[in-house]
Amino acid sequence: MSETLPSVYLFDGEDEFTIAQTVKELIERLGDPALAEMNTTRLDGNTFDPDQLLSAAGAMPFLARRRLVILTHPTARLNSPTARKKFLEQLSRIPPTTALILIEPKTLTADRDRRKNQVHWLEKWVIENPGRAQWIHAPQPKGDQLTQRIQKMAASYGGQMKPEAARALAFLVDGDLRLADQEIQKLLAFVNRQRPVSEEDVMAITADSNQGDIFELVDALAMRDARNSMRMLHRLLEYNDYFAIFGMITRQFRLLIQVREALDRGVSEGSIASYLKIHSFLSAKLVQQARRLTMSELENAYHRLLEVDKAVKTSQADGELALEIFVTTFTAAPTEPLFNY
Repeated sequence: MSETLPSVYLFDGEDEFTIAQTVKELIERLGDPALAEMNTTRLDGNTFDPDQLLSAAGAMPFLARRRLVILTHPTARLNSPTARKKFLEQLSRIPPTTALILIEPKTLTADRDRRKNQVHWLEKWVIENPGRAQWIHAPQPKGDQLTQRIQKMAASYGGQMKPEAARALAFLVDGDLRLADQEIQKLLAFVNRQRPVSEEDVMAITADSNQGDIFELVDALAMRDARNSMRMLHRLLEYNDYFAIFGMITRQFRLLIQVREALDRGVSEGSIASYLKIHSFLSAKLVQQARRLTMSELENAYHRLLEVDKAVKTSQADGELALEIFVTTFTAAPTEPLFNY
């Protein structure tokens, strides 16, 4: 008897890395990569007409058992009960020869709503159709969950990480699993998988390489040095993808805002580490850097990074280009926004 597979997969949650990895596995099940690409259609709910869903999903697969239709932000334009009802009717008619993958990069049902049994309408439909649909929730792991996740990722690559090493890496990547994945592979290569990765290894490899480059980039930004800022950005992009770099830069400015706020409240430099619960090796550098920037400049940078994130996620700008625009405009310090929509 052949296996009956769901016609609809719903992914929701902020863990973009896990969602991307799982979708990649689904694509690999199609077999030959060239045929897989021919049988995969990618759509964005921000621009795609939901009334055309069946047309997109109804095509027969070419020399493959199934074809994939990947729809990101599926609920973006479903703002009325009528539109939602029509969309759900279309989901019920997705043919078995197509796997429709719905990706919502946020948690559809907040914990407070779930406790009240108020489940999001799309999640509710998927749960009520277990044979036809499957729900994969991917929240951003935090705390001990993130530490354990990092250890499991290391194990999947044939290596080991001590708990204190995983906690240090979790802090450095600030929940960014895509960045954690890159750093885990570097750390396992560093120890040649002959021993567990230690906290000292993390401090030597991850903290000194990426963190050092990030500090140099922010230093150059603070001095309005466009040339060196762009040089450091390109240096980071040589070894990391957009998502990793964006996560590191955003985290740096978030930490600087917290440090600047603490200093303005009268917290002593020696107490910053304990006050903000950050590693002591970072606090001294953060304090030095925070004193070079005003709170308004830091908040300005953070808001601009939110614009970068929005532009990339809505396909209005390429990731690397968006970061270059951020560097150029921040060093020039204009008053106008980054992007004109």
